[in-house]
Amino acid sequence: MQPAYGRTDRWNLPGGGIDSDLGEIPRAAARREVREELGLDLAPGRLLAVNWSHKPGRPARIRFLYDGGVLDAPTLARIRLDPTELLQWRTVPREELPALVKGALRRQITACLDARASGAGPLELHAGRP
Repeated sequence: MQPAYGRTDRWNLPGGGIDSDLGEIPRAAARREVREELGLDLAPGRLLAVNWSHKPGRPARIRFLYDGGVLDAPTLARIRLDPTELLQWRTVPREELPALVKGALRRQITACLDARASGAGPLELHAGRP
């Protein structure tokens, strides 16, 4: 997804914050975020990876990456973006990732694609690296 705010030249995955103060768990947050951002109510598949990252002077960030499955053409046609958050969406082959997403996210996506294909995981990642 291409965000409508911040660095619009770098694409991202659907997702966002967990409403932990309301008791929301990561899996429920993933489903809510996909519903809010894409207009699709899809149950997340298996957990593929947990990524931990940290930048000096900032809080650590933890990302839970779930298998979103393979979406068929009718499901893709139902995608509706929130224009205040997202400019556009698309699916891309692995080879196009370097032009769209920064290194740490690209490593996370690649690790998850490999885990999905091999049945491995869930993986424990640090900045996208095992």
